[in-house]
Amino acid sequence: MVTFSQLKQVDLGSLDSAAGDFEKLVRNWDLTRRMQNEVIGTVQQSGWHGDAAGLANARFTWARDQIHAAFEEATALAKTLRDAHTAISAAKKDLATAVQNAVTAGLTVTDDGTVKWPAPTTPEDKHDPDYTKSWQAKAETAAKAIFDAVDRATEADQDASRALGDDTGSDGTAFNAKPVGGIAEEEAKTATYIMSLGAGASDQQLKNLQTILDHYHQDPRFASAFYGNQDPADFMAKYGAMAQSGDYANSTARSAAIKGIQKDLGLTLATATDTKQPLHVSDDWESRFRAAGAKQIPVPPGADPAHSPYGYQIVSNLLREGTYDSHFLNPIAEHVTQLTEENPGRWQAVAYQNSYPFDSLKFIGQVDKDGHLQGLNPLSGILDAFGHSPEAATKFFHDPTTTYNPDGTVKSTGGENNYVKLFTAGGDNSLINDISYPLRPMETKPDPAHVLSLGHALEAAATGRAWDDTTSPYPPHTAAMNDVMSKVVDRFGTGDGPNMLRGGPLANLNGSIGNMAANHIADIENALDGPGPNSGGPNSRLPSNGAPGFLNHDNTAILLSTVGRNPDAYATIATAQQAYQSAQIQQVMMHPELHPDMATAIENVTMPGGQVAGLITHAMSDEIQQNHAISDKAINDAIDSKKDIAKMVWDNSGGILVDKIPKAGSFINDQIGDIMTQVADSYHVDTTNQGRDEAHKTTGATVQGSQQAVVNAVEDAGREAGLDQNRVDDLATRAKQTITQGWSAGHDLYDPTMASKAD
Repeated sequence: MVTFSQLKQVDLGSLDSAAGDFEKLVRNWDLTRRMQNEVIGTVQQSGWHGDAAGLANARFTWARDQIHAAFEEATALAKTLRDAHTAISAAKKDLATAVQNAVTAGLTVTDDGTVKWPAPTTPEDKHDPDYTKSWQAKAETAAKAIFDAVDRATEADQDASRALGDDTGSDGTAFNAKPVGGIAEEEAKTATYIMSLGAGASDQQLKNLQTILDHYHQDPRFASAFYGNQDPADFMAKYGAMAQSGDYANSTARSAAIKGIQKDLGLTLATATDTKQPLHVSDDWESRFRAAGAKQIPVPPGADPAHSPYGYQIVSNLLREGTYDSHFLNPIAEHVTQLTEENPGRWQAVAYQNSYPFDSLKFIGQVDKDGHLQGLNPLSGILDAFGHSPEAATKFFHDPTTTYNPDGTVKSTGGENNYVKLFTAGGDNSLINDISYPLRPMETKPDPAHVLSLGHALEAAATGRAWDDTTSPYPPHTAAMNDVMSKVVDRFGTGDGPNMLRGGPLANLNGSIGNMAANHIADIENALDGPGPNSGGPNSRLPSNGAPGFLNHDNTAILLSTVGRNPDAYATIATAQQAYQSAQIQQVMMHPELHPDMATAIENVTMPGGQVAGLITHAMSDEIQQNHAISDKAINDAIDSKKDIAKMVWDNSGGILVDKIPKAGSFINDQIGDIMTQVADSYHVDTTNQGRDEAHKTTGATVQGSQQAVVNAVEDAGREAGLDQNRVDDLATRAKQTITQGWSAGHDLYDPTMASKAD
């Protein structure tokens, strides 16, 4: 136990020097190599044979192994000492700050750390009932800060003591070849021990486990030691029992700890299985994880396995947290998908065979706002994992498939990838229906929450960014990301696809498809601009963000005719289109040397954008007149909320381009807020003065706004580029004419049969 006085007075210079000495020793270590090359190698190459030679070689090899073990032990000691120095130094700094804050507040801190406040000196203070209360509150705050600093130092001291003992071991005749290696590994041992208690872990132990996991879940040393030293089946059994244990209604501490542990176990699992880290669990561990996932695990201990949950169900909620490596996640996803195809009812049978309910405090599923259970099928958690793991999602929906045996071992590879179709199929073949737990026998649609998760997974796959990541830049498109986008366009631009989206079982995909279309707006515009099965092609007019994607013209038009009727998707695509168009106009106007015929260049930019604008605005206008529940205000509010989408498109196209032009880049990007406001304003709708029975007329106010937006873009860029004003005015007029022609062409592309797709 570290005392206040010890922490205040300790000189950590010696500890720092010791850590530095060991670190220097490790960095300069050369004894293992020299022993192998200069001694063992020399003897082996000398031609010496016989019993004496064999004995000598064995002794030398043992000595080399001991030298290497000494290196491992020294490395671990260096880590332990450095971790201890860092942690105790931080605690000492916290203590000094706490004491200084107390003194500044008028308090006194004694040599043993006791905090006191001054006695009242004036008659007013002596008779003030709040005097003591006020000072006591200050003192308690100061005392807690002091205690926390001392407690932190004590914990670091104890952790270092345990680690040093494990690092050096108890064998006095040999070095420790497998030391713990630092505090992170030592804490992994403590966490593993608490996990082994399962339902027997006390509330305090659960709180301690939560604290450890919360602190170390991003540390590969901790994560790989924690999971790698537990058999997956044992872990599932212990965690299942732990999660199901206790009277949650009467133990808020236990309830909170279980929630926190579930989240942190998921984050830790993501770290432990990340093959990009030098330390991670082995392929064998992952194989055993799949085998355990396909088995029914007795929960609670001693329960009949036939009436117990599958291992995959126990860990499904863990997968909702963290960004997962495809090397770990995708085999699980394919395995569970194939198990579901084989027997969709296997996951639901668990609930029917157990007398106790499952809820979000436990290991299976989540409860929606209506009190219905979601997610007995592990694919529920896996789809959430894909939504946060873009690389894995892209591979899952694009790469050749692998078929797994029931135990999770590989059966065959190189299969055709039909997962987009499989997850979005209608009728009896709908995998998304299989994911939804049938507690509502009369409900034929899949759970909306699962459809939303599927949308998030597809969005991550097609855009390369987690669906809820609002800060990271979108990566350039790859051929694989474009393939996923193409599959989505073809699925929902043909057959029953439109009906599935418009009021159908997959209506919750509209928002994600809108985000995907916005992210691929260049490919969308190129597709509409050139009829054919693979529009755009090598001669695409407009540059994509990364590899160009070749989308089917007709399917793209039908998809936009459908999602354009959804206010959220409409707003997203509309703002993305106008932002992209403005960016391309900026690029043309500031590169006159690249465009001898600037009028044609402006036409090439504005015509495709006008087609998108005309198509989706006609779709939305039609929806307003058919469904009076959708108001102008709802659409305009959605438009105003999508400026971030417009900014994203700008950053991926025009913003990058103009940054490379010293005379213009800073000005244009400084004005991006005004440009994005113009983008939003150009798509506001006003149908109050139009006959609502004229369902297929474009909205006059909207086309005028779009015309004005391109005029503004041309004039702003032309002025900044220093072009002659008369020339700029001519180009602005040409842009306005072309955008109108594009609108008309887009109007003609709108498929009126989409209006008949029943809600």
